Amino acid sequence: MTFRLLFSLLMAWSLAACVTESSGPAPDPLSQSSAIATSTPEFITSPTTTLRWYSDLLWIDDPEGRYERRANMLQLALQNEFERKGYTFVDANEQANYDVLAVAILGELEGQEEVEQVFRMYPSLSSSSQGYSRGTVLVALAPAGSKKIVWRGALEMFTDPGLQPIKVREQRMSWGAMQVLSSIPNYP
Repeated sequence: MTFRLLFSLLMAWSLAACVTESSGPAPDPLSQSSAIATSTPEFITSPTTTLRWYSDLLWIDDPEGRYERRANMLQLALQNEFERKGYTFVDANEQANYDVLAVAILGELEGQEEVEQVFRMYPSLSSSSQGYSRGTVLVALAPAGSKKIVWRGALEMFTDPGLQPIKVREQRMSWGAMQVLSSIPNYP
């Protein structure tokens, strides 16, 4: 009987030692994002849908052209994601089903009246982050030659433009392109 009591006490003590309270590691702010997309009934795609850039990706608030390379990288990431989904891009002077317009804003979307009027998209991250900027990528599709937007998407995420190596930036841009275009149908 004494042996059973001693054994029970040892088991209870060893089990109590296994219980710990842990809140877990804090989430990495650079992995947080918020994406939103809307479309109209006129947005119809097929495996033969072709796209063309309406213009080069616009990087808002970059009067000195400091982010031109990043704008090119982001435009390429978006194009690669569309192509991965099965869409074909054609040159600006060729016939296409849809024109693609994309804008990147490093900072808050508020105060960008022209962009807000065109996109009418307001993604919002659920929490703030110290030390990181908030960036927004906006993408819109309109029937070729038209100004009627039939699909629009927005992605908001934290950025660290000064400290990340180029390879990491490229990976994040590809990941961001996948997030913002996730509602576009695939045609593998």
